[in-house]
Amino acid sequence: MAAALLAVSCGPEATPTPSITAEDVRDQGAETLRNLSTVHFLVTHEVGGTDIGFSSTLTEAEGDGVFPDKAEFLATATSTLFGNATLQLDIVQYGETTHLRDRISMVWQALPAGTLAINFANINGSIADALSSLGELELADGGSIDGASVHKLTGTTPATSMRGLVPGAPEDETLRMEVWIGRDDHLVRKVRLTGRLVEADTPDIVRVLELSRFDEPVTIEPPA
Repeated sequence: MAAALLAVSCGPEATPTPSITAEDVRDQGAETLRNLSTVHFLVTHEVGGTDIGFSSTLTEAEGDGVFPDKAEFLATATSTLFGNATLQLDIVQYGETTHLRDRISMVWQALPAGTLAINFANINGSIADALSSLGELELADGGSIDGASVHKLTGTTPATSMRGLVPGAPEDETLRMEVWIGRDDHLVRKVRLTGRLVEADTPDIVRVLELSRFDEPVTIEPPA
């Protein structure tokens, strides 16, 4: 019995599981975002809506980004010019030019650079910038999204860190940012932002960005 106990006590030691820090998750998620070539995105609002100009308030946008400078999406918005009616707008952002058409006239318009308040053509880089600037970090188990196990990272970031997405993001504003990042592939699958990102925002506005179809082939061309 003594020999058996000695054999057990001298057996191989268990290898400790490497621990991961909130900073590790933040940095890996930002790097993976920057390296994406394409992504599918869905932007919704839990509270409020985004003033995008043209007397219109964005409630939802869904489409694809081809990086570094192209995006194509369907925007759902309400317009005070039409009695707060809900409109659907096809939008193509191609380099410095934004092309827009409403689904009533079906006529494309080319808009000058900066006319639209939001630029989805660099959504990956903008989220990466905000993620890299994230402070006051908290790391938790995020469960799973689309079958993938994820970390949940929470912190704060300056609104100006997202000027790649919203060029007019105001100074002296802080966003609360919740990010769901894949445990194995470090892909950012969901972002929840609370706080003012556009001058017309109320302080309690909440936006949710969902990302999927990473690096799938997508072609975006300007309207003929």
